[in-house]
Amino acid sequence: MQRLRRWLLGGPAAGISTVPYKKVSDEDEEASELARLVAAGPGPHAPRGGAPATRRAQAAGAVEHLVLSVTGMHCSSCSSAVESALKALPGVLSAEVALLSESADVRVAPALLTAEAVADAVEACGFGARLVSRKREGPSDGVCTVKLDVRGMHCSACSSAVEAALQAVPGVQSAAVSLAVQQAEVRYNAGTVAGAGGSGLSIEQQLVAAVEDCGFEASVIGPAESCQQLLRVGGMTCSSCSSAVEAALRAVPGVQEASVNLLAGTAEVQFDPEVAGPRHLVEAVEGVGFEAAAITGQRLDFVDNNRRETEEWRRQFRNAALLTVPVFIISMVTVHMHCMRWLYRDMVGGFPLDQVVKCLLATPVQFVLGWRFHRGAYRALRSGRANMDVLVSMGTNASYLYSLISMLHHHIMRHHMSGAYKPTDFFETAAMLITLVLMGKYLESAAKGRTSDAITKLCQLAPPTALLLMLNDSGEVLGEREVPTELVHRGDVLKVLPGARIPTDGEVVEGTSYVDESMLTGESAPVHKQAGDAVFGGTVNVGGALRIRASRVGADTALSQIVRLVENAQLSKAPIQAFADRVSAVFVPVVALLALLTWALWYAAGLAGWYPDSWLPQGHTTFLFALLFGIAVLVIACPCALGLATPTAVMVGTGVGAANGILIKGGEALERACRVRTVVFDKTGTLTAGKPHVVDVKVLHSELSVADVVQLAAAVEQHSEHPIAAAILALLQQQQLKQQQPVGKLAEDSSHRGTAPPLPTSNVEVTVGEGISGWIQLPSAAGAAGSGSSAQSLNWASLRDVLAASSAAAAAAAAQAPAAGDAGLEGLVSSAAATAALPAAQGAAAAEAQQAGARLAEVLITVGNKRLMAESGITLPQAAQAYMREKESCGSTCVLVTVQQVLIGVIAVMDPIKPEARGVVAALHQMGMKCVLLTGDNWRTARAIADQLGVSTVFAEVLPAGKVDKVKELQAKSEHAVAMVGDGVNDSPALAQADLGIAVGSGTDVAIEAADFVLMRSDLEDLLMAMDLSRTTFNRIRWNYVFALGYNTLMIPTAAGVFYPLTHMQLPPWVAGACMALSSVSVVCSSLLLRRYRRPRPVLRDMLIIQQ
Repeated sequence: MQRLRRWLLGGPAAGISTVPYKKVSDEDEEASELARLVAAGPGPHAPRGGAPATRRAQAAGAVEHLVLSVTGMHCSSCSSAVESALKALPGVLSAEVALLSESADVRVAPALLTAEAVADAVEACGFGARLVSRKREGPSDGVCTVKLDVRGMHCSACSSAVEAALQAVPGVQSAAVSLAVQQAEVRYNAGTVAGAGGSGLSIEQQLVAAVEDCGFEASVIGPAESCQQLLRVGGMTCSSCSSAVEAALRAVPGVQEASVNLLAGTAEVQFDPEVAGPRHLVEAVEGVGFEAAAITGQRLDFVDNNRRETEEWRRQFRNAALLTVPVFIISMVTVHMHCMRWLYRDMVGGFPLDQVVKCLLATPVQFVLGWRFHRGAYRALRSGRANMDVLVSMGTNASYLYSLISMLHHHIMRHHMSGAYKPTDFFETAAMLITLVLMGKYLESAAKGRTSDAITKLCQLAPPTALLLMLNDSGEVLGEREVPTELVHRGDVLKVLPGARIPTDGEVVEGTSYVDESMLTGESAPVHKQAGDAVFGGTVNVGGALRIRASRVGADTALSQIVRLVENAQLSKAPIQAFADRVSAVFVPVVALLALLTWALWYAAGLAGWYPDSWLPQGHTTFLFALLFGIAVLVIACPCALGLATPTAVMVGTGVGAANGILIKGGEALERACRVRTVVFDKTGTLTAGKPHVVDVKVLHSELSVADVVQLAAAVEQHSEHPIAAAILALLQQQQLKQQQPVGKLAEDSSHRGTAPPLPTSNVEVTVGEGISGWIQLPSAAGAAGSGSSAQSLNWASLRDVLAASSAAAAAAAAQAPAAGDAGLEGLVSSAAATAALPAAQGAAAAEAQQAGARLAEVLITVGNKRLMAESGITLPQAAQAYMREKESCGSTCVLVTVQQVLIGVIAVMDPIKPEARGVVAALHQMGMKCVLLTGDNWRTARAIADQLGVSTVFAEVLPAGKVDKVKELQAKSEHAVAMVGDGVNDSPALAQADLGIAVGSGTDVAIEAADFVLMRSDLEDLLMAMDLSRTTFNRIRWNYVFALGYNTLMIPTAAGVFYPLTHMQLPPWVAGACMALSSVSVVCSSLLLRRYRRPRPVLRDMLIIQQ
């Protein structure tokens, strides 16, 4: 869980040793191996760049990531049109548009294209566009920024001198020195510096030398960070106002750049987050007399947009209904009421009163409330596409214009003077079509808003305000103030009261309490927190008061990362969505053609007398009769339902997953999960708890004790982060607690317990997947007996006897060791072994040094598996092999310990199987999936674990590169998708290669990054829920397509009158419009049923598999 949190926070992996040795650490070696494997080739679903234009643009300069809010999209044809328009712009590297979230992610080359041009391209398609955020992703023309710590400045003259000295360094573009924070920020051109460098000094060294030549002290802090903040500034009326605001912002220490837009009322500021923050910027603007507020740049503002859009649809529907209901009553109800005959008999200007009233009421509905449809149709046709607006506009305009022409025709021909006059207008059709479509859009918008409820709840977890403690230089509290959460800075100390939500990510500095993290991880039990523990924004403090120091704020918090990941899932389209996009692209033109064909066929049939006159309704002509069929076809077809089928289901499904601690990276991952029939498991940390413990130690020489073997193994394992290393150190801790002699990682406690430091270790070398070795420094025999170091607890006399038994191996190791190791070996093996292997003169010298007790020795300690021993030329005795067979058959992993190529012991480590693992494997078998165990452990241990779990297919002793090959082999043999479940760095290449990568919450950052699904908890039952939720969501997508396609397949022929000869029932156009409006609502409501999803039944835990 800690690694998941670090990944969400974007921080470095913790706990890496800083001891210098040949291969710096386990993770460095594994990272190198990972880089080699990933470079060999990405997985089948890995993102592939590589377009020549893209590569050239990225190589030429920075890449700018733009996020736009796009309004006015109704269906997939709209989003496809926006995406196509963006991709057609020169300088656009990639563009993705999400229909439901109403957003567009665009990566551009800023040298070729501006953000304003991107927004204009969207608006040219007929949609609204607003820039939400922008971020540089690469170097800007080779310009780099470095920050220096400068000491000794006392006045502005000092800072000016330093600034001038820095600017005089070749290649420096600009330098800014802050007297208040005693820091300097320098921007330089890397290419110029590289070309002009003749002194042999790096640019950092040149800058430090320049400052020191001025008489000040300087040191390099590192590359300067840069954050961007948008401010909304109120009260500016002229250019002098904007200049004052810009000057105030530039005067804030840490601000790198500031620009103010007077017309938009905004300010864009780039600053160093270590020095400045949004609160400083707001205070600076308010200090010059203007109002200011931070714009958070939250990409989920589509939630607010949806609320506003829903309210707008509701208002328009209400106004349309107020005008349409009287038209409907006049056309359908009062015509049958004797008391209302005057309405149809009276004349106004030569026109029947009822027609005048209907025309006056229908006109504002048609051209005011329905104007958005006509405008949308015009813009769509102008850009060469067609959408739902085209169908609605064509249908309603045909109805209204025919009614108006009919009304004028009868007036000119004075037909109303005849007693047999029957009106042929249908203004009610146009008005009711607009009103019912508005009603459908209102219901659809309200339903779409509910699809994001899960994400909205996540966004609302963070409290709006925080209690900021005002501290003096000594850390004493001077007071507290309430500030908006978005104005909290990194490093601020906050007070969290009992029952309150934690405002941002941070570290507890004072107090103890329990924190409910269920809203982020799904873990119901509160977690105990004390000083030094990490806390996360949005979680609830359910115990005592806490003081925390903010470490991650704004978009960097774990909660924001989760929300961003869930939102980004909308940009990943499922392959099935491509079908809807293809259909939507031709849907409207085909429907328009069908409507025209329907009218033509019915009109021709009427003229030819192919149907009796009795089919014509009273007052209708052949033309009107045919026109009603054509209009019904136009307005009953609904492309929106097809476009909403996939994104609404994905939105609800990913939201449900996030609420249950399962992060799903898009619809494509959902679809692949439904095709999985083979699940490959890593062992350590996935099927097992990842917390191994030592169950037994076998000493292979009677002269040595268990404590000797453990202490020698721990001497090198203290530099490893491997779980087995932690198990050996834990055993050593137990021994040291008994003896009050902590070593290894317990050394940091030794200062206050009065114990000796651990054995010195140097030249540590890690062999990935095999083990670790290193040289430990030991005192001579006399020194060991008399010194106060931890070496005195080892039985060195017995160890010399062990070494004497294999002098040849010791001599070979000494020949390959460093010079210090040769001298140390001479002092160590001063007994018969050294005398036989070395010249007499050297032996005498060694004996003399040993008596003096001043000579130190170095001994090679190797801890690893059988493969490492074989590569080192070490033969395992029968006793060791028999012991390893016994322990490995029970599921233990055996670790071999050697000293100078001599095997001295075997440590058996057991990693307990997770209690739910057996039940999860059994449940996967019931779901029709094949389970495979893939591990780097030995065959006997792997088979023992597999037998306990009920897994029949096992691959053991597989290195990271081999894991990728095994996954490829399974993919080649299977007709279905292959999923990989893992947690380690060495699993990430296999996760990327698999059709579906699933990372468990305790996994490493790299593994989580490479995965398609992330289980935020380490509970494997979440794997069952992830697979079941994927199947349920994808089945819902299929049902949505059944509704959408089935509706259009059935209703278009009905509206065209295919069944009229049998039923003699003509579908009125306004009824067809109501059906169209409700069809998309039905699809959205179908997706909303996913909110009722329930987890699969819990599996049996601690279950025993009995082999028959």
